[in-house]
Amino acid sequence: MIKSILKTPLHNEQISKKRVKCIVCDHSINENDKSAFATFSCNIRAFKNETFNVWRCPKCQTIHCLDIVDLPRYYAEYPVSQTTLTWPYYFIYGNLTQQLTKHGFSKTHSFLDYGCGSGIYLEYLRQRGFTNCHGYDLYGSEDGFGDRTILQRGPFDYILLQDVIEHIEDPYELLCELNSLLAPGGHILIGTPNAARIDLTRPNVSDFYNVVHVPYHLHIYTPESLKYLGCQQGWQSVELFDRYHYDTQWFSINNRAFNQYVNLFDGTINVVYESINLWKALTSYKFLFYSLFGYWLSFRTGMGIMFRKS
Repeated sequence: MIKSILKTPLHNEQISKKRVKCIVCDHSINENDKSAFATFSCNIRAFKNETFNVWRCPKCQTIHCLDIVDLPRYYAEYPVSQTTLTWPYYFIYGNLTQQLTKHGFSKTHSFLDYGCGSGIYLEYLRQRGFTNCHGYDLYGSEDGFGDRTILQRGPFDYILLQDVIEHIEDPYELLCELNSLLAPGGHILIGTPNAARIDLTRPNVSDFYNVVHVPYHLHIYTPESLKYLGCQQGWQSVELFDRYHYDTQWFSINNRAFNQYVNLFDGTINVVYESINLWKALTSYKFLFYSLFGYWLSFRTGMGIMFRKS
């Protein structure tokens, strides 16, 4: 992910120190107007005492991180890269696979997970007989998922872009590349936060500050602005999934329970990638409550949109 941010040029020559122009509709704001900004703390432990400003475009409602920072410094402390295929992911990836198979994905189709991280979704698919699956990650090693020759195996029938586009400075260049990798009639599923469901007036609530995720999330889109970006590639939006695939009905595997678990400790997402403190979790009445009912009380701060290429 760091490499993508470093290599991607800014759309419309955006100002290098502050993001004051909307990447979607080109609306500009006055960076001296303090009322336009909300202040959020970083939810990574190494930087938890640092705060950053975000703003919502008054025209298209896209959310932008105002502050442009030295992202390699922040990604050096990112805890997600060591994720492995533990038991909760079988429920989570079951949901994700259903979203794909609903639109025809089968074991005979070619599939690319663009931004695959450690490749655990590919591992899940291969365990279930999906053998024509490939992964690429701009932050991967050159002898692993960072090998760009993987992309030469396209065009692909299905592409997954999960939790990637919000990290990218210029979505136009990214989606243009994906369009070149997608077969005619192919499908691309984009999963990302939903700006329309994020309350910027509540920066101390983990359900919101975890999804705003400063300074890593550069642009957060609404369903309408994401559909607009897809339409710029000539794609047809065929279905909106109005919550994250990891917001499930299974006990404790939902966004509200996740955020409550974070609250039990230091409020950073690092705790999710450490050994589970089962005793502390199960003695928390709030955690138990959201483990049972969180799915139905979800703020639905995530979404997925399935596009089809003509």
